[in-house]
Amino acid sequence: MSRRYRIVLVLVVTMTAFMSANAFGAAPQRIVSLAPSITENLFALGVGDRVVGVTSWCDYPAETKERTVIGDALNLNLEVLLSLEPDLVVADATLVQGHMETLKAFGIPTFVIAPSTIADIQESLIELGKAVGAEERGRELAAAMAARLEELTERAQRSFRPRVWLETWNDPLMTVGPGSFLHELIELAGGENIARDADTPWPIFSEELVIERDPQVIILTCFNLEEALSRPSWQTTSAMRNGYVYEVNPDPYARTTPRILDALEELIDIFDGVQP
Repeated sequence: MSRRYRIVLVLVVTMTAFMSANAFGAAPQRIVSLAPSITENLFALGVGDRVVGVTSWCDYPAETKERTVIGDALNLNLEVLLSLEPDLVVADATLVQGHMETLKAFGIPTFVIAPSTIADIQESLIELGKAVGAEERGRELAAAMAARLEELTERAQRSFRPRVWLETWNDPLMTVGPGSFLHELIELAGGENIARDADTPWPIFSEELVIERDPQVIILTCFNLEEALSRPSWQTTSAMRNGYVYEVNPDPYARTTPRILDALEELIDIFDGVQP
């Protein structure tokens, strides 16, 4: 099976719906996005003017605020969505599964993406570009990502690889493991993920194990710096003792868009400043 299909970029539609949106090569003109990363990528592809609906979580670029909100990816307002008369709904497979049968029942073409690596993100830009009639722009974006990734990873070659705890949520305590793009970012930036042996991409982790593995860098992605710094049992970790605790803007880290490389660059800069 080819890589293109392994990364699960699936067009989930009935044959009738597929034909209605793509007959004779016609590009969709009324697109609804069900995730912030998808909205961002649609605008990057140059088809933002054709986006008629977004979720309440969509906030980038600024033009998204001018679009109709159809709920969020977990709770759609189906009445509002249908009133927009979309000819394509683009969804993230990790969020939209519960809505798929409903959308299909209304004959709405739905394109579903599920990138889990940086390479997948590049490929998803091409496939999404094809779906909306902007394949050339998708290939340009993917190529630009590849060139920047090469440049950044050359910078990240280091003999000392700091132990890293990246916190995605604090209650329960959650992090990233193999199979997630954030684990990949840590490794590419020259760090060592202390959850590298987790059995899921987005594991719940014990506080005791974090302390035992003694992270030298702590990255917080849920705006909880004050709370994290006040944890009594964490004060013995190398990261706390040496002041290597960083609160970052979660958007570039959480969204599968070209801005994921902004997160990579930030991690490289952080790790460059860490001393053994």
